Order: sequence, then C-alpha cells, then structure tokens
Amino acid sequence: MLKNNRTAWRLHSRVRRRARRRTRLGEAGQALVEIAIALPILLALLIGIFEFARAYNVQQVITNAAREGAREGVLPSTSQAAAVARTDARLADANIVSATVTYTCTGGCDTGDAVTVEVSVPYTFRFIGPVLSLFSSGVNPGTITLRSEATMRKE
Repeated sequence: MLKNNRTAWRLHSRVRRRARRRTRLGEAGQALVEIAIALPILLALLIGIFEFARAYNVQQVITNAAREGAREGVLPSTSQAAAVARTDARLADANIVSATVTYTCTGGCDTGDAVTVEVSVPYTFRFIGPVLSLFSSGVNPGTITLRSEATMRKE
C-alpha cells in the first residue's frame, strides 16, 4: 500500500534513514567510550610485560656472571681478585654497574673447598615504579634487589 503512495513512501524512508543515522552515531560513541576504558588497562599490561621481561633478563645476566666468577675462583692459579674482576667484567658487558659481588671461600681455599660468589643488584622498574609510588607512602615499591649465588669446589 505504501509503494502505491509515493509521498507516504518517501516520508517512511526518511524516517527510517534518520533512525539508522541516530543508531550509528550512538554506536560510535559507545565504541569510543569502550576504547577509552580498555586502552589504559591494555597499555599498563603491555608495559608490565616488558618491565618484568627486563628484570628477568637482568636476573639471568647476574646468574651467569656469578657462575663465571665462581668458575674463575676455583681454578688453581687464580685469586679472589681475579674471580671478582671476571664477575664485574660480565656485569659491565650488560651495563650493570651498581652490583655488589661477594667472594667467599670455606676452609683454607685448598683443593675441594667450596668457593661461593654472590652477586646482588638493586633493580628499579622504570615505568611501573613511578606509578606504584603514587599509591604507596614512604616505601619505593619500584625497586627490588636481584640476587644470585654460585658455589663450586676448588680444583
């Protein structure tokens, strides 16, 4: 019946177009609000993944440096200073400068005695740390101490 009446059909189709246009504009606003809510959460998650991956990388570097220092320290012709220097060199290769290296030898450092090299590094989260410090008082939650220890028998 509307198809026979051109005026009514035009009016009907105009009303339908306006209704579609309103719906589209409302959906676009809804999508914008959803992105505004979800984007900061996703970015924080992504930055957190990178931060903890970097901390894990530093942990692996200090573990390997402690192992190499202990290996250097157990050799018959090396000294404590050489073991600490080897450990410091491995840490310097990875741009880790604020490490504390401790060399310990049980007994008289004779053949069969245990040599222990311990490395500790204060690690500061670069992006998450400042955000976490906003929610805490007095304590800096953005800094942790990474430690590693390697023990071997003297040759």
